Amino acid sequence: MSEILNFVHSFDGLPSASRLRLRAFLDAADTASPYQDPQFFGGRGPGEIDVLVERNGRPVFFALGFENPVLSRFLPGLKSLVVHKGPVADDPDALLSGLQALKELCQKKQLCEIQISPQIAEDRSSSVTQMCDTLGFRPLASASPSMSLRLDITCDADQLLARFRKGTRYEVKRAERIGIAVRRAETETDFLSFYRIYRGRASYKGFAPLPIVDFYELSKRIRAAPERGAIFLSEYSGEILAGAIVLRAGRRVHYVYGATDAKSAGNLPGAYPVLSRAIEWAREIGCTEFDFGGYGPAGVSSVRRFKEGFGGEVRNFGPAYSLTLMSLIPRLRRAVGLFRS
Repeated sequence: MSEILNFVHSFDGLPSASRLRLRAFLDAADTASPYQDPQFFGGRGPGEIDVLVERNGRPVFFALGFENPVLSRFLPGLKSLVVHKGPVADDPDALLSGLQALKELCQKKQLCEIQISPQIAEDRSSSVTQMCDTLGFRPLASASPSMSLRLDITCDADQLLARFRKGTRYEVKRAERIGIAVRRAETETDFLSFYRIYRGRASYKGFAPLPIVDFYELSKRIRAAPERGAIFLSEYSGEILAGAIVLRAGRRVHYVYGATDAKSAGNLPGAYPVLSRAIEWAREIGCTEFDFGGYGPAGVSSVRRFKEGFGGEVRNFGPAYSLTLMSLIPRLRRAVGLFRS
């Protein structure tokens, strides 16, 4: 019997049965990512593009992407599609079908470029390279190495704590000894308290925070699905010291956003008990791994050392890829580069 492929270009238009099938597909995928989960990051406005491919009624490919300016805000009409930490595909054939559908949709919308970064282990990425090459996608030479730090949590709490580095174990126990409490954010006030700390750290570190509107929407979705996401806060003498947002994707919980209030925390170990509690929660909901999020040589060394203190293994992924849909883009990039130099 021949395969029947169905292509869907909007998650919002999916009936509930199709949404449930997509949820089951994403939960079973080893390459799942919170950023490819429409429950948390979908439905964010007109710049979103979704592509779902079903084979004989079963999802086999999903991409959640957003339109971004190709070069700068001074050329707003030139847009690319960025599929962050995705797409998710069942097999090479599904990837080929899905990328072809994505390509055709972006051509129809007159987008200039597509960028993808599937979270597929480096040692299994040869088939991805082959499928991408077939459609004209090329590895992004300018992209930082794609990697993450993942902790196996299929053991009891004492064994897990024993695998933390000595300094991390000390800080986790010190936090407990001096009375730092960790609780789950429940109210809008809790969520906004974390956002204030997160926005302050973003300003200090020089990165763009998630806009308050997007953060508020994400916090609403977390409250609506407490079995799939949480914000944990550490507190001492009535002051919030640190917090973290963690989201489930497949068999993992991912550390998505985190921040410490340097003024309130001082030399107190505010962040250590938060991550320790988040790892414990991942075990409670049946996950087998904890993903520490952004990690690699391009990151802040102190943050990298903090995450490494909890243990885990480095996982390397295949490269990010791009497909140029308009030939003028490379020339414009060269021109902008010359102008800036």
